Amino acid sequence: MRLSSFLSGSQVETIHRNALRVLAEVGVLVEHEEVAKRLRSVGGEVDESGRVRFPSTLVERALQDRTKEAPVENHPKVSVFSGIYQCQYLDPISGAYLPFDRDKLAFYLALAASLPGMGDRVLLGLPFEEPGIPISCGPLLEKVYSWRYGAVPGGAVQLSELCEPLLDLFECHASWSGRPLREVFAACGYMLSPLRLARVECEQLLFFAKHDCRMNIGHQPNQGGTAPITLAGVLTLSLAEQIFLFLLHSAFYENAPFELNGGVTTTDPRNVMAVYGRPEKQRVNAAFADIAQFYGCPCRGHSGLSDAKVPTTEAGAQKAIGALLTALALGEGFIEAGLLSIDEVCSPVQMVLDYEIAKALSALLAEPTINDIECAFDEIAGLKAGEGFFGTEFSASRCRTEMFLPKTWSKQSLSGWLRTGCKVDTDYARDWIASFNTNYCAGSLLSDAEERELSTIISKAARGTTAVI
Repeated sequence: MRLSSFLSGSQVETIHRNALRVLAEVGVLVEHEEVAKRLRSVGGEVDESGRVRFPSTLVERALQDRTKEAPVENHPKVSVFSGIYQCQYLDPISGAYLPFDRDKLAFYLALAASLPGMGDRVLLGLPFEEPGIPISCGPLLEKVYSWRYGAVPGGAVQLSELCEPLLDLFECHASWSGRPLREVFAACGYMLSPLRLARVECEQLLFFAKHDCRMNIGHQPNQGGTAPITLAGVLTLSLAEQIFLFLLHSAFYENAPFELNGGVTTTDPRNVMAVYGRPEKQRVNAAFADIAQFYGCPCRGHSGLSDAKVPTTEAGAQKAIGALLTALALGEGFIEAGLLSIDEVCSPVQMVLDYEIAKALSALLAEPTINDIECAFDEIAGLKAGEGFFGTEFSASRCRTEMFLPKTWSKQSLSGWLRTGCKVDTDYARDWIASFNTNYCAGSLLSDAEERELSTIISKAARGTTAVI
C-alpha cells in the first residue's frame, strides 16, 4: 500500500538538472578558508569571496560513484517518538503555559517512556536555565539531562567555544557507560539557506573532525521564505543544498552516505510565520520520494507536527495527515508526540493523544494476514441460526490483534456517554496522565560519581564562557 509516483520521470530530471545548475553557476558561500580548501579536494572551485562551485560533470560522477544502498521496499509504517526543544510546558490540569523546570522535564520524559512502543525521547537544547550556569552552556546541560533521564541528546553545539567541553562530556560518559565514544557522540549543526555555510558551523565541523568525531550538518529551507515559493523552486534549492552537504561530508569522512530528506518548512504569506502542519510540507515529502528513487538512495520525511497551540482537531488532523502521507510515500512516517505550535509547546495531554493517533495509523497500515485459517471457514460453517460471531473463542483469540482498541477515543453510544460524565478524548488523556502520576517516582540513571565528574566539566566551562545567546 504505497503511493504511486507524485512526480513524473521528466519532472524529476528537470529538478535534478536545475539543482546541478545551482551548484555549478551559483555555488555555496563557505565562510571558512580551511573548509573551502577541503571542498577543493572533492572538486570544488573556490573564488576570492569564498563561494564554492561544483561542475555538473563532477557532481554527476560523485553521485554515481558513491556507496549505494539498495532501496528499502518496506511495508509503510508510522513511528512515534517525543522531542523536547526550547519549549513551554502546557500543564495538563490547569491548561496554563508554564516554564519548564527539572521536575517537569523528568516527568514528561518518564511519561513518554511509559507508553509501550514509544520511540526515542530526544532532548535538543534545554528548556530552562540552571542556577549558576550561563544560558550559553545549554548544549552542555542538554547532554547531562538526557543521560540522567533516559533521553537521546539532540546534538546541539551552538557556540564553538563549547566544542572542547562537549567532547570532554562525551568522553566522560563513554567511559562510565563502557561504550565507545562514537556510540555516545552526537553533534549537529545547520547550514543557512539559501546556500550559505556559516563560519561557526565550519569551526565546529573542523574541531570534531580533528578528534575523529562525526558532526552532521543539515539544512532547514523554508518555502516562501529562505527558498522559492513554488514547489519546483523549493525542491531545486533543497536538492542542491543536500547534494552540497553530501560533498561537504565526503570532504571530511570516508564513505559519507548520500541520503535525502524532505525537511522543508513553509511560510504563511499573510504573516511570514513558519508553519509545519500545512499540505505543502507533505507534498515536498512525496516529491522527494520520487527524487530518491531517481538516485537510488534512502530518503526520510519530516512529519507529525502541528501549528495548533492546544490539543484540538487541528493538531490531530495535521499530525495524522502528515504522518500518513509520508508513510505512504517514503515507507515511514513520524509523529512527534506532545509537541504543539511546531515545537514551542510540550503537552502531556497531546502526547497521549498523539500516541493513540500513531497506534491508529499503525493499525490502518498493518500488513494483512490472509490464509485459509484466517478466512475462518470453520467459524462460518459452525454458526447456528440466530447467532453471531461476537464472543466466540475464535473472536476472543484475535480481538487484540485484529481490532484497534483506543483508550481515549469514543466507545459508547450517546446515551451511555451522557450517563458516564460526557468525557472527551482530552479528559481520558488527563485520566491516563493522573493514573501514571500515582506511581511515578523521579530518579537519575547516572551514578553520583558520574554526576560529579560531568558537573565539574560544566562548571569549568561556565567559568570560561562569556558569550550570551
